[in-house]
Amino acid sequence: MMKKRPRIQGAAWRRLDNTAKLFAAVSGEDLSSVFRIAAVLKEPVDPELLHRALLFTLPEFENFRVKLRKGFFWYYFETNNRDPVVEEEQSAPCRFIDPHRGERFPFRVTYYGCRINFEVFHGLTDGLGAVGFVSRLTEHYLELKNGIPTEVREREFSLMRADDYLRYYKKLPRKRYESRPAIQVSGEFLPFDQMAVLHGTVRINELKNCSRAAGASITKYLAAALLWSIIRTETDGNEMKRPAALNLPVNLRSFFESETLANFFAVINVSWQEKRVPETFEEVLTAVSRQMDEQIVKERLEETISYNVSNEKKWYVRATPLFIKHLAMQMIFLHSFRAHTMTFSNIGQMQVQEGLRDQIEEFQLVVGASPKQRMKCGAVAYDGKLCLSFSSAMAENRLPEYFFRFLEERGIPVELESNGIADQEHDNGRYPATGGDKNKIKKAVRFFYLSLAVISVLAGVVNLATYRQIPFKWAFLTWGAAAYVAMTLRFSVMRHASMSGILVRQCLGIQAILLLIDSLTGLHGWSVDYAIPCVVLFEVAAILLMMLVNRMNWQCYFMYQIAITFLSFVPLVFLKIGWTKRPMLTVLSVAVSVWALVLTVLLGDRSVKRELRRRFHV
Repeated sequence: MMKKRPRIQGAAWRRLDNTAKLFAAVSGEDLSSVFRIAAVLKEPVDPELLHRALLFTLPEFENFRVKLRKGFFWYYFETNNRDPVVEEEQSAPCRFIDPHRGERFPFRVTYYGCRINFEVFHGLTDGLGAVGFVSRLTEHYLELKNGIPTEVREREFSLMRADDYLRYYKKLPRKRYESRPAIQVSGEFLPFDQMAVLHGTVRINELKNCSRAAGASITKYLAAALLWSIIRTETDGNEMKRPAALNLPVNLRSFFESETLANFFAVINVSWQEKRVPETFEEVLTAVSRQMDEQIVKERLEETISYNVSNEKKWYVRATPLFIKHLAMQMIFLHSFRAHTMTFSNIGQMQVQEGLRDQIEEFQLVVGASPKQRMKCGAVAYDGKLCLSFSSAMAENRLPEYFFRFLEERGIPVELESNGIADQEHDNGRYPATGGDKNKIKKAVRFFYLSLAVISVLAGVVNLATYRQIPFKWAFLTWGAAAYVAMTLRFSVMRHASMSGILVRQCLGIQAILLLIDSLTGLHGWSVDYAIPCVVLFEVAAILLMMLVNRMNWQCYFMYQIAITFLSFVPLVFLKIGWTKRPMLTVLSVAVSVWALVLTVLLGDRSVKRELRRRFHV
């Protein structure tokens, strides 16, 4: 029997693995860190059966039943006892999975025509973890469709949530990733909400024969072909000012004893570093084979684990607040991603029960691309075929077209299919049409920010020009109002933040504006005597009301209650410096907020301790 889930939402939690911490920090609308494994069936998908299959599959992967939460020092995963939904695909593949929207799962399941899509945030799992989920989801769906009794397989939960980066960490000499800037794919960027996809399917036997004749494995041969294609399409054919480089994920489970479904992979960089352009493909293949043989060995992979985990273990890194880690990790990521031209990920063979195999046409791996990571290639094998999928933020298909043409010239026929964004010729209608709605929204938001800036500048100029006639610094009010509106749009509307988070941010903004108005009109004291303490009392009442309404998940508001309690002491500062003349409401607001916090701690007992432990874990 499977272990019964706790009834209380968010009752259990776990730390993110070493790689997931980076993905959580750098991901957003402009860099989704989402990848897709799709099962293409031979008959159209029944959404009701797919939803039932998903509910059968999820208990086998309990570590997927989570939502991403933010602590003071690190992100963490918390149990999510909602049921995930299934929707028809309506947008570009691998779009950002907002942790505040929908059912808050770090994955989504969609369908379109004959295709089942499983898209997952890379912080939850890697390619091998997703392979197991998609295999079981597809099996459960086909069993339900064919009227075959389905069975839920029990897994050992401790293995599913293990962080094997820490398990196999050794303190070794320091190793750094390649940081020299590499060639970047050139061309025009696609609109914000679009991504071009081009699939090329080849027969594995034909590819294997060709790679064996060249004295290399399939992965080495394809990696070399990608580098060769980059060099031929992104240089002048004479000199290379920057190296052509590939980022290759390596499954660490092949080198270390591990069954974890969390992330457990490392990346290596294979490249053509010389300034001269290679004359033949065989030169590139020799260089790639040598580099992969040197880097994909247990000793070198242990060095990579050591370097990654050692940074996390440093006391000053662990003690740094999350918002500072955010900035630092984003800067490090922006610097490191320039060291490779594109990513090539090969997740190997998909396995499905023998009696169901003939109902599946193929599987596809699509890795999310963005202007920050312009092009990626994913490979997955099934039933004697290998599907190579290019995902791109670029409007041209120059590189993948050259790559597939190169394979065909080597005697490897390629069957092409696109999603119709950058290649209409091979669009078979198996992807939905995606409009430019999000791009229009993004442009509108930028225009709105620009308008606020222009209004603020004009207000300052007019105020300065008329100050002798009207000696009042009213432009400061305009600037304050513009900043408040921009903050509301940026952090409350566009981010789909939680209600409690919106409450705290908006009330802070209101207090600042109230104090600004009072100061500009002569500091009569009405803001510090009455208005700001009343806002604090409103915040306390609102948080308590949300806790009462959502009693099963009240602990998610506890950190906001702590923040409001600390902020309630700010009016005491105004009293200390002499701004406050009538302290009754100030003292009352502090007393009420402290009393409410103490009452929560007393009534919450163990739940409060658990919430503090996960929110402040280092």
